[in-house]
Amino acid sequence: MKKKEVKQLLKKHPEFEAWVLEDSMRIRAVKSNPGMAEELFKRWNERKKGLLDFEGISQKTKRASEMLTGVQSIMEMMSDYSKKQ
Repeated sequence: MKKKEVKQLLKKHPEFEAWVLEDSMRIRAVKSNPGMAEELFKRWNERKKGLLDFEGISQKTKRASEMLTGVQSIMEMMSDYSKKQ
């Protein structure tokens, strides 16, 4: 991997760039051997997959809760209607 490609990779993935900048050893490894950036990117990507996206999960849970509340209110209205008859 050439320096130009490393710059493009870092620009494309700012989270990866921040991760590399956290550790001086990673910075030195990339500067001394630009090909190492690809290996570090693979390692970072694998580590990232293991993390849970709590924000996304909470948004989906909130939407599901709202839908269930709506369904519950419809079911209650139907129940009340059937009791009246």
